[in-house]
Amino acid sequence: MASDDISHREAERLRGLDEAARVATTFEAIAERGAVWVWGDEGDILFTEDARRRNLLPIWPFATVARLENEGEVDGEHAIRIPVKAFVTQWLPQLEEDDADIAVFPVEERNAAILTLAEFRSRLR
Repeated sequence: MASDDISHREAERLRGLDEAARVATTFEAIAERGAVWVWGDEGDILFTEDARRRNLLPIWPFATVARLENEGEVDGEHAIRIPVKAFVTQWLPQLEEDDADIAVFPVEERNAAILTLAEFRSRLR
């Protein structure tokens, strides 16, 4: 387990929280640990769509919750740690180009929140 990760038991507890608590947990973890977690492999990052077919980048506060949500779906995929500084300076501009929003802490295909990039930036402050 990485030093910035949590136990399986804690991850299961967090996955059971309601949407507002999962959003709060995500931003607390970002502030405390300075990173977000995405899912993918060396060549691709997982994106999803909402009912309006809007592109979404799912993020998680910890690798373990990302693994519980995705592991076993595609061989070779894993949780990828993105330092928040790199996420803001490199990823957000690319997401803007791709016209994508952010899906916060999805559990069983239910997002805790869908944030525009401006909303996400505002929450980081």
